[in-house]
Amino acid sequence: MNETTEINTADESLHLARLGDHDAHSLVEAPTVVIIGPPWPRSGAAWVIKNQIDDYCARGFNTVLVIVPFHRWFMGTNPVWQEVIEGFQEMGARGLFVAPLEERRYKAAKYTTSIFHAFRGTILDWEFATAKSAEAPEGIGRFFHYAPPALFHVNYVQALGFATRLRRKLAGWRSRIPIILETHDIQSQLLQERCELNPWTRKPDQFKRMIRSEISLLKKADVLVHLSVDDHRFFQIQLPGKPHILAMPAIDEVFTAAVKTAPPFKDAIDILFVGQNHAPNLAALQWFFAEVWPLLAEKKYNLKIVGPVDLLVKEKLPQLYESFHSCFVGRVADLARYYSSARCVIAPMISGSGTSIKTIEALALGKPFIGTSKAFRGMPFARINAAGIRSHDSPRDFADAVVMVLADEGRFAVQNRHVYEKIFSIQANFASRDEAVAAARCAKRTKPGTNPLPAS
Repeated sequence: MNETTEINTADESLHLARLGDHDAHSLVEAPTVVIIGPPWPRSGAAWVIKNQIDDYCARGFNTVLVIVPFHRWFMGTNPVWQEVIEGFQEMGARGLFVAPLEERRYKAAKYTTSIFHAFRGTILDWEFATAKSAEAPEGIGRFFHYAPPALFHVNYVQALGFATRLRRKLAGWRSRIPIILETHDIQSQLLQERCELNPWTRKPDQFKRMIRSEISLLKKADVLVHLSVDDHRFFQIQLPGKPHILAMPAIDEVFTAAVKTAPPFKDAIDILFVGQNHAPNLAALQWFFAEVWPLLAEKKYNLKIVGPVDLLVKEKLPQLYESFHSCFVGRVADLARYYSSARCVIAPMISGSGTSIKTIEALALGKPFIGTSKAFRGMPFARINAAGIRSHDSPRDFADAVVMVLADEGRFAVQNRHVYEKIFSIQANFASRDEAVAAARCAKRTKPGTNPLPAS
């Protein structure tokens, strides 16, 4: 048995081995939504997927989560998959399956997509083909024997090919089970900012070529959901014939409650930054330490940087990491305690696209928050600004704002939570997601042969 099979079998046993007659009966009684997402546990994308699961469960769906990668690094032989499984088990989906890449299928996909695109495709075409090459997880057919899918909810355009293959395998060539696609940024823009190289040309793709690929792929979905005001506006123009829904991200209330009850550390954290190992977080910390921290150093604030961004800083900026290594905590299992101990949360972003989950998270927790204008990207900032929250883009302005909020934590905490409840609440988010399901139901009516979706 190869490692990929072992992963799938182990994952299957977590759910199907416990599927007794009573459970099977309850599966049949409710419609099922298949949620497809990338292998990034405990990330901003994972928060959004948790939000999707919570919404569908509240609306009476069975939820099945399928994790599929679109980067070659996630081969089935990679030991990271155990961490991926453990991270997503926390999400609360009724079923959890993983679809690691397999070397033979990946090489075949590389060959066929090269021929199909005449060696002139974009990096988005490559990532789409990579995800599509992943094999449907073992045991998923047995699960759907009890709970036939009524809806697919796909995260990231790169995963659409895998979704359509899985739909065809589960329901046949003529299946028209509707697909909702959650865009998570303008992927062409994101890839350009990262200076990702085209695997065929070994050069960055031009934005116009990438956006043509992205729009062409997005046409395969029935409904598009966007997490950013800017993305919503952009894709409405590019695809006027598709239903577009804006669903501003919301933070799981279970997590906010956990932060409120988490015992703080003995030593308070004056300034907290939480970040994944993404390039915008690297740039943010580089700017903060070079431009802002010298203006704050004499205050001797206790600064902590939580999350795997430490690995990226250590690799790309080793001198910076060495100078400030005591500030880097790395990945933690008790993030709630760090937030509970924090007097102020910062987001000194100078780049990035989509919507910043770390900003919304700080507002939801009622934490004093200091961010640049990039930290509020994709949000209705006019409404946020009207409520008294400002952005701080110059080093001096940012540093002064940190000193100011630390001198009056209570006032800023109340203000931030009020803004969250007004703009980013779970209720507002669920209402938007209801719109997406209604639009998918409408699309289904013109495409017979699908399972019925429940009424709202």
